[in-house]
Amino acid sequence: MDWLFVLGVVISVVLCVLTFISIYIIHGRRKYSHIPGPPIDNFFLGNFHLFNKYRKEGMFFSAMTLDLCKKYGPVFKMSFMQATFVFTSDPQAVRELQITGNHPKSYITLEGIIYLFRERFFGKSLVSEIDQKVWVWRRQLMNPCFQKSYLRGLESALNTEIDLLITRLAGLADGKTKVSMLDEFNHLTLDIIGKIAFGMEMNNVVNRTEKSEFTKAIQLCFRGISENVTDPFFTFKISNWSFIKDVRKALRFLRVFSKQCFEERKAAIERGDYTPDDILNHIVKMKLENPELDDEVIVDDIIVFFVAGQETTACLLSFTMICLWQNKDVLKRLRTEVYDAVGMKSYLSIEDVNKMKYLDMVIKESLRLYPPGPNTFREPKHDIEILGYKIPAGTPIAMSTYVSSRLEEYFPDPLKFFPDRFSPDAENKITSYTYYPFTLGPRTCIGKSFAEIEAKIILAKIIQRFNFEMDPGQSFDIEESTTLKPKGGAVCTLTLCDSFEG
Repeated sequence: MDWLFVLGVVISVVLCVLTFISIYIIHGRRKYSHIPGPPIDNFFLGNFHLFNKYRKEGMFFSAMTLDLCKKYGPVFKMSFMQATFVFTSDPQAVRELQITGNHPKSYITLEGIIYLFRERFFGKSLVSEIDQKVWVWRRQLMNPCFQKSYLRGLESALNTEIDLLITRLAGLADGKTKVSMLDEFNHLTLDIIGKIAFGMEMNNVVNRTEKSEFTKAIQLCFRGISENVTDPFFTFKISNWSFIKDVRKALRFLRVFSKQCFEERKAAIERGDYTPDDILNHIVKMKLENPELDDEVIVDDIIVFFVAGQETTACLLSFTMICLWQNKDVLKRLRTEVYDAVGMKSYLSIEDVNKMKYLDMVIKESLRLYPPGPNTFREPKHDIEILGYKIPAGTPIAMSTYVSSRLEEYFPDPLKFFPDRFSPDAENKITSYTYYPFTLGPRTCIGKSFAEIEAKIILAKIIQRFNFEMDPGQSFDIEESTTLKPKGGAVCTLTLCDSFEG
């Protein structure tokens, strides 16, 4: 009889827990019953099966959001497990959430990058800090690293690193050798961020036969984020444990590497040794002047600078090359502008590329169609109203520059690669609230100006020196693993431009 009593107690406890969870879910979803959205397909999982259906059809998260936006309008909801998210493409809501109201980022959407598989990743970096007051203080401390006067001092290092890639590509430019431009750009951007931010000679462009350990670690972590976010049961599946172990190892490698960079530079400054005037120097001096700063938080920022400084620019440049190949008239016009502005000049300054207005429009149009970071989330500090729908305080609200950029009401013929839509004389003016690849407001990406300069100089030098043809097997689909990247890696063959051969 004792076992029957125990069984009865267990069943009673389970029923009580299920009842509590059910009441919690019902109460939570009731607050959003007035907002349109896809019907719940499983009481406990919410819309997870719908999300899984999109994945099986080959649609990534941002593409799914675009499809649902077209079906349900500029404000809709989705439920995952016990949480309900609201998505909006309304420009005025974007303005309120990111600029006017300066609402905080959403913790529930960041927890997967703050810690990933129980290993610290972004931690309390500038990207993932939730406390607005702490973030404002730390952002003010970091701003001097990204002022225009500082960026001008990076020209020489930028040109040196880019020229190493140009030399490498020239050796492959036989019209036959297949080159993954995504891989090439990943190695280059990692070398650039290592050199200009941390005074390190990483030499990934020159000394390699395969991806560097650092590049592999970053890509593995991004894949881990994507898998963890899209499958709530990912960590419970035994078949995934080996992969999770590899991701955790990669996370530890990034943290140990970044901590070592910080500690070695700190020791050098304290000894009075010569140290380069780079971002790491500023970070260390910031710590020495503000001892209350946690060392682990500083390491968080170093990791973010490495990760964000590499992957996003590489993806942008890869997509841009695909778009230029698909639009030969745009490529011809861009090459003409580059030649008219600088000829075959090898050293390109910030002033040189800033004179190239069409280059700027090409980069912006590529970012419109293929923003490396397509989504951002905010949690309103108080109840807000979007297009007549009341949204409770604390609701995770998603905004997607990818979605807005592909809606006909904001961008006529949205799938066309048309850089002239960013011309100052364009008939349809583009508002900031429908195009925000670096987000908007106070939390705009701190590295925005540098990323734009870096991308322009790299692209101008590539266009100046090489013709390229995409490989017949190159896919033009998009792959999303935290960032958007070209599926297959933008594989092409290269030949030297006639003027470069001479």
